[in-house]
Amino acid sequence: MEILEAVAMEIPCSACGGRYEVTLQQILLSQKMLHEGCPVQADSECPPLAYSGLADPQTIRELREVWDRLEEQARKAGGQMKLRGG
Repeated sequence: MEILEAVAMEIPCSACGGRYEVTLQQILLSQKMLHEGCPVQADSECPPLAYSGLADPQTIRELREVWDRLEEQARKAGGQMKLRGG
């Protein structure tokens, strides 16, 4: 399971007042775009860039590493990791 696609942050929309989900994978991609020199100056030009500040990239990578280790341990025990609805 790709944990970064399975875990999302629910955030409010400043325009409509509704709420929407942004996966950790989307946040990490947004950070990568900025790191690689995306020339966009305003979020309105590229809305996904607004996601870049939602979570620390190192924390996201650490979650992926921990999840991978847990999956390996579960496989060794003949099982698998699962996310339960909450």
